[in-house]
Amino acid sequence: MLEHFEEIEQTAEAFGKSYLAPITESVDTEGRFPKEAYNELKKQGYMGLLVPKKYGGSGGGCYQHIQVCYHLARFDATTALCYMMHNTATAALSIYATPSQKDEFLPKIAQGQASFALAYSESGSGTHFGLPDIVEQEAGEYRILKGRKSFVTSAQYADYYLTYTNSCKIKGAKNNWIVPRESEGIVHEENVWNGLGMRGNNSKPVQFNDVKLPITHLLGKDGQGEAQAGVVAMYFVAGLGAVYSGVGRAAYDCVFSHIKERQYTDSSRLSDKELVRIHIANLYTKAQSQIALVKQAAKSFDNGDKDATWQIFASRINASNLVMEITELAMRLGGGRAYSKLLPLERYLRDGLAAQVMAPSLDILKIWLSDALLKD
Repeated sequence: MLEHFEEIEQTAEAFGKSYLAPITESVDTEGRFPKEAYNELKKQGYMGLLVPKKYGGSGGGCYQHIQVCYHLARFDATTALCYMMHNTATAALSIYATPSQKDEFLPKIAQGQASFALAYSESGSGTHFGLPDIVEQEAGEYRILKGRKSFVTSAQYADYYLTYTNSCKIKGAKNNWIVPRESEGIVHEENVWNGLGMRGNNSKPVQFNDVKLPITHLLGKDGQGEAQAGVVAMYFVAGLGAVYSGVGRAAYDCVFSHIKERQYTDSSRLSDKELVRIHIANLYTKAQSQIALVKQAAKSFDNGDKDATWQIFASRINASNLVMEITELAMRLGGGRAYSKLLPLERYLRDGLAAQVMAPSLDILKIWLSDALLKD
């Protein structure tokens, strides 16, 4: 349990150094899930960050969520991404779960006995994950889920999938289901994910072949899914902003060390060159602005500000744009050492490129933001 929020950034940074940094290269090279780091997050109480204190959690909000995601991403973006998605599902459960569901699931999450993934994206709707094709069918006190989710991060490692469906009871309405990973009818499609970046997230399609669930696994009330997805989206979008801010900061830190250490035969250093000094100032400014905007947006959301949604969308757009600019310029400053992979800058570049396409994609977010701004 993370009890001292005033120290949460230092705690998360120390966790990243101890448990993420040693495995980052192998996770990327092998494209393997960072299981040891994921399990350590469970063990040390990070999974319960957003669980209310009455259920044994830390009682954190969006601000603490993005703080942890940011510092984890500085050491391994894949682990941070998988953790972020668990938190988004936890936020929805903490707000919308029935009393009995809270009693059953929230203590398990807080104790590291249960972790969640999102089963939202589908091939038919792409980045528009609010338009699922997956359907339900009534079967007495049960519902049967039929369909396929295209990208489930942490598939086969998370214990439950928060699954977004079309309600069979209320026309046009949506639901979220708490689906145990080992449910009969769940099929994981193998050998699908071979990412350019974020290589260890084990994202894969999951088939729901007549998955029979008791109605008690319907999150909250029937037809409430769209409102629940709204909370998921806020934590998800803010979390992505934090993750890509962490990647940007990692790239800056790496190239900053490089320019100070790179020495020429005349004893001058790369950092002595005026153009390089201008570039490093620009990189620092961009890296700082990434996380500053995300932090402000998260605080605004926790405070219930009217424009919190706008701020969250804008913060992720900003972080996504800047991570690509930061990593591209960092590669230039890294020169041959960067392109020969003697520096991890190439990995940051690949991880950062995912920012523009990860649902909701950069273009979709801009549409959402403009719609929200123009609504009034």
